[in-house]
Amino acid sequence: MKNYQATLLSVAGFVIATKTMNGTLSNYITFSGVLNEMAVTLFAIMLSMIGLLSIDYKKLIKSLF
Repeated sequence: MKNYQATLLSVAGFVIATKTMNGTLSNYITFSGVLNEMAVTLFAIMLSMIGLLSIDYKKLIKSLF
């Protein structure tokens, strides 16, 4: 996975998690219960962590300097 893909994955995960926690996502998606909403938040946070862990930081630092 390329660095920009991993960065976009982690940003998208954090955006989905924060929108779900704020309740903004509930205007667009109807959840059948609070437990389902918490599960979506947990999966979005895990998705963003996977994105952060898949970034090649050595190549990123080398390209910056």
